[in-house]
Amino acid sequence: MFKRILVPTDGSLRSEHSARAAVELAKFLDASVVGLYVYPLFFISATEPFVASPSLISAEAYEAEQQKAARKYLSVIEQAAQEAGVKCHAFGMAADSPAAAIVATASSVEAPCDLIFIGAHGRGLFSQMILGSVTTKVQAMCDIPVLVYRDPKSSAKSAG
Repeated sequence: MFKRILVPTDGSLRSEHSARAAVELAKFLDASVVGLYVYPLFFISATEPFVASPSLISAEAYEAEQQKAARKYLSVIEQAAQEAGVKCHAFGMAADSPAAAIVATASSVEAPCDLIFIGAHGRGLFSQMILGSVTTKVQAMCDIPVLVYRDPKSSAKSAG
């Protein structure tokens, strides 16, 4: 049924729990996983003149820092996959919309995924209405199945 599962992460603890659950599902289904970390595009916006170190405004330095963060966050997925004997490919990318990048990655012609396994952040209804969420946007934009994982341990902590 599902043979290639996209597992986006934002590096949060909830995202780590979700990733581990995704790997368990992939093992059960004999599927592979694709780990994805999406970070914001580099840009500088200043309304007044300012002086800053070149390293603070270098696109190359920014990209290096973001790729370092991506490796850290994606290593959780890669390690869980390795321990479970599940094939894994993981990468980070810059995008102006994380939700659009997730959907585009899942739908890519080169390596399409047939399921997106994404964590729920469990914000309150009011916060979600005002702020929205990447998960909600992915569900609205996507033509393939989206499994939204709510970690029972995290839910119990926020309820108590």
